[in-house]
Amino acid sequence: MSPFRTAAALLVLITTAASAQSTHWYRGNTHTHSLNSDGDSPPDSLARWYRDHGYSFLFITDHETLTDPAPLNARFGTPNFLVIRGEEITQRVADPRHADGKRQAHINGLGVSSVVLPQGEKGLASGITMAEGYTKNVAAIRAAGGIPQVNHPNYRWSVRLSDVVNLPDSTLFEIANAHTLVNNPGSADADGRVVPSTEALWDSLLTRGKVLFAVGDDDAHSFKPSDADDYELTRPGRSWIVVRADVLTAPAILGAIRRGDFYASTGVTISDLSMTKKEIRLTLDRPKGDDRLFVTSFIGRGGVILSTVRGLTASYAIKGNEGYVRARVTDSNGRHAWTQAVFLGE
Repeated sequence: MSPFRTAAALLVLITTAASAQSTHWYRGNTHTHSLNSDGDSPPDSLARWYRDHGYSFLFITDHETLTDPAPLNARFGTPNFLVIRGEEITQRVADPRHADGKRQAHINGLGVSSVVLPQGEKGLASGITMAEGYTKNVAAIRAAGGIPQVNHPNYRWSVRLSDVVNLPDSTLFEIANAHTLVNNPGSADADGRVVPSTEALWDSLLTRGKVLFAVGDDDAHSFKPSDADDYELTRPGRSWIVVRADVLTAPAILGAIRRGDFYASTGVTISDLSMTKKEIRLTLDRPKGDDRLFVTSFIGRGGVILSTVRGLTASYAIKGNEGYVRARVTDSNGRHAWTQAVFLGE
């Protein structure tokens, strides 16, 4: 099956889900670290922080470690909050041409039933390409019942378009990782080599018919209250996803994530969202006393901006020749929200 036909088939599922009358939006984080790997606090501190700050769900994704959510849910779980099992696979691929001698191909497994280990000795694989590393790890994550999420593509300037162009549809793709050292905006080096932003890389994949879902998350490692004002640390609460589901259960949240019924945000809240083959329409939430202004850009094939709308409501009538259409909202403080893409077939 061609990628375009796969995209068209998945579109029916995605747009049906997006227009369904599910009444609940659940805010959650898909990338977090505790003392069980390289975080600074125990898992209960993570659960407490996210629960107390109004999140609905949390994946704890320690490196090569699964944290049992049952004790955390027994202690911190409520009708409005739960912890879901997850892991980060710390894959590295040897590349003597890279400045580090290796490139980073980290990938999360959300909802996995067992630990997935990276390839190679201590997670450093030789004799394979980055693309082969992703292919094998995605397959292992799915075999463990999980959802694969490609993490921080621009970390150590590691991931190129050719590395991820064969990712299977429904893979999650981090475009807004809130770690302070992952180079989300991209740049150019002294030799003129341009590395695109993570959002632009996502557009390149969408343009090729890949149905990948954009994710924002904290990648938080630092939870000590004494460090709350240290912006250089990877603190929680800076980026997230908001999932639409009927109920707050692990199967419902995982199901909605798997079909792409969510948006990503760094501080903009969408209160109503409808996405069909004919129109994208959204309404933004601005609390009383909040004077932020909003601009919504509707984006199509090649990352081209199709239309710009100002205000708390925005819509775009799809013509059918755009390849795909997605929305990006920007507020007057530089925060964003991103919808998934509606694909328009061949």
